[in-house]
Amino acid sequence: MDDLLIGSFLAALLWGVISWKWPKRAFAFLPLLLPSYVVRLHLGPIPTTLLELLLLATFIGWFMRRGWLEAWMRATLWRWPVILWLTAGLVAVLVSPVTAQALGLYRAYFIEPLLIFFMGLDLIRTREDKAMLAKTFAVAVMLLGIWSAAQFFTGWMIPSPWNAWPGRRAVGPFPFPNALALFVTPVIALLFADAIADHQGAKAAPLLGTWISAAGILAGLSAILFARSDGGFIAFLAAACIALVMKRRTRWIALVIAVAGMIAVFASPLRGAVVERFTFQEWSGQVRVILWKESIAMLRDRPIFGAGLAAYPTVILPYHKATFIEVFQYPHNILLNLWSETGILGVIAFLYILGTWIRFGKDSLPVTLPVIAALLVHGLVDVPYFKNDLAVAFWLLILLTTATPVTKKMRGEHMQRRSILHPKKLPESRPCI
Repeated sequence: MDDLLIGSFLAALLWGVISWKWPKRAFAFLPLLLPSYVVRLHLGPIPTTLLELLLLATFIGWFMRRGWLEAWMRATLWRWPVILWLTAGLVAVLVSPVTAQALGLYRAYFIEPLLIFFMGLDLIRTREDKAMLAKTFAVAVMLLGIWSAAQFFTGWMIPSPWNAWPGRRAVGPFPFPNALALFVTPVIALLFADAIADHQGAKAAPLLGTWISAAGILAGLSAILFARSDGGFIAFLAAACIALVMKRRTRWIALVIAVAGMIAVFASPLRGAVVERFTFQEWSGQVRVILWKESIAMLRDRPIFGAGLAAYPTVILPYHKATFIEVFQYPHNILLNLWSETGILGVIAFLYILGTWIRFGKDSLPVTLPVIAALLVHGLVDVPYFKNDLAVAFWLLILLTTATPVTKKMRGEHMQRRSILHPKKLPESRPCI
């Protein structure tokens, strides 16, 4: 057993103890742990990551406190979307020609994020709980903003080819630049939307103070800028515009920004570069168009099940005619990603999840919709879910923007189950005097 594996086990053990003693604080700290997936390990023949060990320790520490009963009752609203999503993933494992890899991704993208979500249904109940989780997300983005700035100006720990100047792109702790933008974009969309939304009542006040929200947004935008992610920047602009439009007093600001932006673009030397990017004429856009065409050709032959989980690089080979570009892990489009990895059932399940998210986030739609928009718009050109940290962050963002109240029926079930698990001893009867 090497030193890295021993250190990771000790860290997970310590984190498990913390999760058992202070489950809410440990859960709220999770956003800061998400980048730890880059520490990769092997348990014999089974690959894993430090993040997986920490997530498992978090879950076990919480489970030992028997919070699962409350979580199960609160999960009533989410049971069918989750079951359908797990089923789609399992089918994708069964049809995949690379079963071992598919099982690993099923564990990382389906099982573990949903265990964390299940745990969050018990721990994230009040506005204060959400504020604590949102604050940790904001701090994580601030740290990434500082990290990306240091990298951009020094080249420190940037892998090739992104370290070359003048085209240098920051990556943060991640292996490539877009991973940095994919992490921060939906978070700063949440911070912006929450800061400007019309909150009804004192209990529905913004989750965070103005200064911490502003610092998080500026840090996130700087990270996107230093990563040179067009997709992240456009996704944030789309989310911000939706947030401004949904607030009556700021709709005119969105209109002014849109008009001024169009005038500035079409009346300035930037016009050519902007048109080139939006029409996919530059190199990155051309590569994506090729990916999409090859993926669509593959899906025509496999319309029901797609390639199968983790199988896209293998199944796409007969359709990969543009040999001057590498074979990518995913098609870099949210619809094609889902269709290829999980088939039609996975696409339906994901839409069901988004619909449920909107339905149970209706009390905070001015915040919920911008976050979803940031994910979907960025997903037009990238992979906003199928990554260890992003899969967990996706379900954490759902917890932050939805409410799962315990209904009277749930309370009745809870009391009934408590009476079964912990029957009260009735007092002995006494004779009347």
